[in-house]
Amino acid sequence: ARSCWDPEPCGAQGVFNQADVLADIETMETWMRSHPFIGYTGSYAQYVRLVNMLLAAEPGVKPDVKDLAIPSREFLTSIDPDDDRDPDGIVQLYNGLLEMMTSDGDMDSFVSADWNEGVILGFINTMDPRETHQVTMDIQQYIEDHKNDKGFSKVNFGLRSGPLGDLSGDTNELSVEGPNYVRPAVGGFLGATEATREVAMDNWLVGPLQTALAVFVIAALIFRSLLVAGMLIFTLMITLFAQYGLGGYFTSVEEWSGNLAFHLLVTLSIAMGLGVDYGIYILSRLKEEIEVTAGDWGQSLQNTLNTTGSAVIVSVVVLLGSFIPLVSTDLANTWGLAMYIGEALIIDVFTALMLLPTMVYWFKPKYVFGEYK
Repeated sequence: ARSCWDPEPCGAQGVFNQADVLADIETMETWMRSHPFIGYTGSYAQYVRLVNMLLAAEPGVKPDVKDLAIPSREFLTSIDPDDDRDPDGIVQLYNGLLEMMTSDGDMDSFVSADWNEGVILGFINTMDPRETHQVTMDIQQYIEDHKNDKGFSKVNFGLRSGPLGDLSGDTNELSVEGPNYVRPAVGGFLGATEATREVAMDNWLVGPLQTALAVFVIAALIFRSLLVAGMLIFTLMITLFAQYGLGGYFTSVEEWSGNLAFHLLVTLSIAMGLGVDYGIYILSRLKEEIEVTAGDWGQSLQNTLNTTGSAVIVSVVVLLGSFIPLVSTDLANTWGLAMYIGEALIIDVFTALMLLPTMVYWFKPKYVFGEYK
């Protein structure tokens, strides 16, 4: 039955009927609100504090804000050292009152229907990735420092994952002190942001290098030349490190929309793919022109630039025309994509039309020159 707190028919009320747990949540919220990068907070403890303040006032007397607190043993005895009331009994009474006074779903954001699961919400007042990272680290450290407090020692901080066969969160081996111990994660937008930051940190170099390796292998097989594949990769590395430089610049001026974060890592591989396309076009046409002109390098280069070179320039102009309008958007992800791809296209056209022919002339790969080498 609704609002039935008799343990015989209804069972145990749950950990949120214990004043020590709510008191530790209250203390953590107070700490969070004092953090320079956290604004408002909310939890089920706020409901209990409000009820305590309202019921502590005598009829007709204005509630005193000093009673806006969890009725823990420490709080009760600070007012009256002889107060022997049971804090858990008071909290259980408040739970029943709140259940009766609220509509279905009103408190679901903070506490589960069985009173055994709850959350603390905090609103981050910064978008600086360094500061959001600091908030995450500070919250995790607070939990580590206080996980054995009187109230928190009774709960599980369950935002842990794996191993795949045991997703029980704080009760599995990941929560046991030792080499496999994992700190509980932070949920919500901040947690998702931090998770993507960690992915970006792990893949900002590995991902593009894997793309470069794939391009090298495929190019070597297509052209049957390690030298040609190496020249293509060299041009791609110029584009790649130019993009790293752009990311560093945006970070230095605190333009976080262009920070080389998770959502922009894909642009590195896209830019490398576009760059190798232009290089392949130029190499293939140079080979054809060398055969037609019987090894006349000057004429072959001129013919290549007049035909395929012009097509590459037109292609770049068209692509730039499609990305430049995106720079005016207020969507950070789209703006960053346009900036990185736009920069890569400009660099790609210069490396394909100027640097690559120069390297071909210097190294004279057999694929291009054949018998005229």
